[in-house]
Amino acid sequence: MSENFDAFEKKIIETLNRFLVEVEVNNFKGDTPWTSAIKKMIGDLGLSQEFNCQVAIGGFPDKYEREWLFDIVWYIEDKERRLKNLKLIVECEWNKNYHAIKYDFEKILVGRAERRLFICQSKKENIEELFQKLQSSINEYENNSGDRYLIAILDCNTEEEFYFKTFTK
Repeated sequence: MSENFDAFEKKIIETLNRFLVEVEVNNFKGDTPWTSAIKKMIGDLGLSQEFNCQVAIGGFPDKYEREWLFDIVWYIEDKERRLKNLKLIVECEWNKNYHAIKYDFEKILVGRAERRLFICQSKKENIEELFQKLQSSINEYENNSGDRYLIAILDCNTEEEFYFKTFTK
């Protein structure tokens, strides 16, 4: 990692890299098992003592609140269970089509939270171009001054490595 990631981002990166090990060990195949595994690992990180957040994720009714607005939401409530803050919003899109990626990315582009994470995949030779397109979207959007985005792009040629960048407007 040559980029200057903060401690929060490093925890997310560690989790995503651990996810790749889990994929290999458990021989996960296809988007559905990958999505479930990644949601669970990021959800568990949010529930951990380190972050101590409530977590909303679809597909895990016995563990997390149901999904709302985004694929994953870490949030804080007050003692009366009123929403105080969104700590993290996450969108994950495995479709390699740019229009599908753009559609999900724009959800976190307009979302109000302390942190934003976008996970997708691309062929290795197209990863840098995809980072540039997403950065261009961040720069063009008018209502996100100061917002920071962590983007994780999986090399779909090997499925063995994420590439990470942060962008702040």
